[in-house]
Amino acid sequence: MKSKWPLVALVCLFLRTEAIDYRSWSCEPYEFFLDFYRCCSESKLSERSEPSWTPTTYVLYEVNPSEGFNLRRDVYIRMAVFMRGLRRMPGWENTKLVLPPWSELHHWRSNTINQRNLTWGHFFDLESMRKFTEVIEAEQFFREFERWSTGSGRHEARKPVSINEYYRLTHFDDMFENGVFVDKFEQTPCTKALTKDAPGFMRLHATFEIDDFYCVRFQGAATLLYSMFKKFGPERQPEIRTIFVGNAEVVLHDHWGNVDYWEARRSMRFSKTLVSIADEFRLHNFNSSNERDRVQRPTSWTDERPYRKAKGGDFLCAHLRRADFLYGRDKTTPTLHSAAAQIKKKLLELGLRKVYISSDCPGMEFNDLKNYLRRFKVVRFTPESRAQMDQLKDGGVAIIDQIICSQARYFIGTYESTFTYRIYEEREILGFPRDLTFNTFCKHEEATNCEKNAVWPIQYE
Repeated sequence: MKSKWPLVALVCLFLRTEAIDYRSWSCEPYEFFLDFYRCCSESKLSERSEPSWTPTTYVLYEVNPSEGFNLRRDVYIRMAVFMRGLRRMPGWENTKLVLPPWSELHHWRSNTINQRNLTWGHFFDLESMRKFTEVIEAEQFFREFERWSTGSGRHEARKPVSINEYYRLTHFDDMFENGVFVDKFEQTPCTKALTKDAPGFMRLHATFEIDDFYCVRFQGAATLLYSMFKKFGPERQPEIRTIFVGNAEVVLHDHWGNVDYWEARRSMRFSKTLVSIADEFRLHNFNSSNERDRVQRPTSWTDERPYRKAKGGDFLCAHLRRADFLYGRDKTTPTLHSAAAQIKKKLLELGLRKVYISSDCPGMEFNDLKNYLRRFKVVRFTPESRAQMDQLKDGGVAIIDQIICSQARYFIGTYESTFTYRIYEEREILGFPRDLTFNTFCKHEEATNCEKNAVWPIQYE
């Protein structure tokens, strides 16, 4: 029988780089295959000895509790654009943005329903958002952290969640030193006021630990966060790294209104449940649908293209901000009578008979507005039952308002309202001509040159 040594040697040389002691090999058939198996096994073990893991970094963030729903959406865009760029950096490819739960926001006034620790999936389509960058809910982060820390998927006893670096951001006292705004950050001593409160969504978890707490004066765009992480973080990326950014609203956009901004914004499609309820409402009240209104709405936002031929439904939408705007921005906020006069004028001009009102005004003010516009059909969305209100929450009702307004033939909004700006953005995405979208209520109906909101058209390239 011919010797099998040459064959074994060739196979092992292909699988291994180290020298082979040919004298130890047997030429018997059984022993030949046993030697071949040992050679392959040793080769695989040798390969496993090299580091095979990719560092995983979790970036968590929160916004000042006083900030509203729509400003928080804008902060998310700042962080999401930063996250997409960060994931292109060596060692940061497996970084995930952890979304802070929504909890009893300042403008959510319904106190008979539970509005604590709501997920982003309650309001938005997370699969759509993940087509822009990697995002996860807080609870998913807790599950992943627990699996990593225990080495199993069993949930026996919750271990403390470890935050390696916590950055509490604050503004510089003088943001325009020598009249110039310069991107910069610096560590500052922490006061008890800055350290006493636990990160809000960490209250979802039984216990947590913060390894290093940094108080940082910060001014600049989101990309400056990378420099901060590099300066205060470890020299070499660990296997698991958790970073928390407190008061993320301090961070500015890198380029507000550019292509990256709009891609992140377009990815923030609303949850299918909310879209379905809004679509049913506008079909019933205005005979409005995507097909009739000629709006751009492909299945995925990645298939959207420049478009300006949307028609919209046969109704006008008015976003009329009240509440704190009545005294905080009284010089630009119209009275009900003035707003009604401006709505009426535009309805007659466009030949429309129906108007949708999106407003935080109480029921009595809404009835007054209807009386001022009694020749027209005036409607607003109201949950049909307590059960539906409990399902939607205040945030869901607000989003339904925005969906309906985004489909109107003509939109008019409130000066300096982030709610109005979110509707502007939706209409830009759907493809409306700008003159049907970027309109603002004046303080007085007879005014012809009042202050208007800025026009920020959508960018695709």
